[in-house]
Amino acid sequence: MYRGKDSRGLLHPRHRPYQPFGAAEKLLLDRSSEILLVGPAGTGKTRAVLEKIFLCLQKYPGMRALLVRKTRASLTQSALVTLEEKVIPEGHPAIGDNARGYRSHYVLHNGSELVLGGLDNADRIMSSEYDLIAACEATELTVEDWEKLLTRLRNGVMPFQQAIADCNPTYPTHWLNRRAQAGMMRIYDSRHQDNPQWYNTTAGCWTPAGQAYLATLGRLSGARRKRLLDGQWSAAEGMVYESFAAAIVENCGSAGAGVGVYAAAGIDWGWYDPTAVVVGVLDATGRLWIVSELYESRLNIDALAVRLEKLIEQWNIEVLFADRSRPESIEWLRRRNLPVRPVPAHGVEAGIAMVESRLMHSSLAILGGCRHLIDEASQYRYAPDGHGPVQKADHAMDALRYLVVGMGDMRTAPAADNSVSGPPDSRPSTAGRGERLFPMRVWGE
Repeated sequence: MYRGKDSRGLLHPRHRPYQPFGAAEKLLLDRSSEILLVGPAGTGKTRAVLEKIFLCLQKYPGMRALLVRKTRASLTQSALVTLEEKVIPEGHPAIGDNARGYRSHYVLHNGSELVLGGLDNADRIMSSEYDLIAACEATELTVEDWEKLLTRLRNGVMPFQQAIADCNPTYPTHWLNRRAQAGMMRIYDSRHQDNPQWYNTTAGCWTPAGQAYLATLGRLSGARRKRLLDGQWSAAEGMVYESFAAAIVENCGSAGAGVGVYAAAGIDWGWYDPTAVVVGVLDATGRLWIVSELYESRLNIDALAVRLEKLIEQWNIEVLFADRSRPESIEWLRRRNLPVRPVPAHGVEAGIAMVESRLMHSSLAILGGCRHLIDEASQYRYAPDGHGPVQKADHAMDALRYLVVGMGDMRTAPAADNSVSGPPDSRPSTAGRGERLFPMRVWGE
């Protein structure tokens, strides 16, 4: 595919040719509302996205596109370099005179505009409307970031409105992978053969540069090799809960209707780090369903009390097991008549063993909406010396451990009907002591 041909059909020497292959070609032709372009390092994903943006800018006068990354600084040093050095024709007036880091947009002669932004300062970009949005290194984004961007797709100049995410694969339960697997995004797998710098499609062989680059990636190890060379969604080595992904339930409506018999929660204190609360409901078979979470930084004790009161009302929570390190916070919440108590004393590895036991016996299920818990589980791994887990991104993990330890080995409920399994429902109680009412709407029905 070539741009900028003159009236004789000749390529202007200042223009840069581009020929898409594989996933890149499919991306250029696709009008789906959400697209995920994923693959190992160096397959040309970002350039393909930028080529599509520039083509649309030229084809649809007055359209507006947004190019975004988690931070503006990272966008400047990555995608904008590719855009200006490989995609936009050399000397194009849209580039202007400002230094790259100070550019806020590119405007073409036909009135089309490409806006640049980072989600670390999202107010300006989120107040506008766009026809096309592209998020580079989209694994850096949260699902909230992505869904907020989707609300901006309403400019209506192009015949289709589209959001594109490009990334290298990361851990398997990342929200992008789960969103694509659920059919909410069209997914294209980019491969090194798609990049003509590495692979000669005419000769059907790797170029010398491609052989050297693949050799470099081949020296990687573990999950990095699987992700960046093989293009696999791969968990990090040394994961604490290797079977966690199997316990995630995306579609609770099809899991059956159980009777909720007991609800509790675990609390991990935070301030700069997030305060994490994990809510669990025990069903009639003794299976513990993780149904909700609270995950927020700079949450003071008064605001936390209000949030806990809402969770207690929603789920009929009987007890909240809190980290023992802040007895003054526990006491203050108890004075607010909240059923908070310190989690029973235990070692970290003993608590992990209790969580792992539930996972091994299929007596722990996690609703797909508990995304912070799921994200942390995918990164929760043992330190290289083997002495306990790495203390990073472990706030929801700690709250889960407090919940499981606090509930002990409660695998069966007293006087409950054990003939049903699945997420608790809102049916009136028909069995004995301990059955509770839980809102059916939470199960997505």
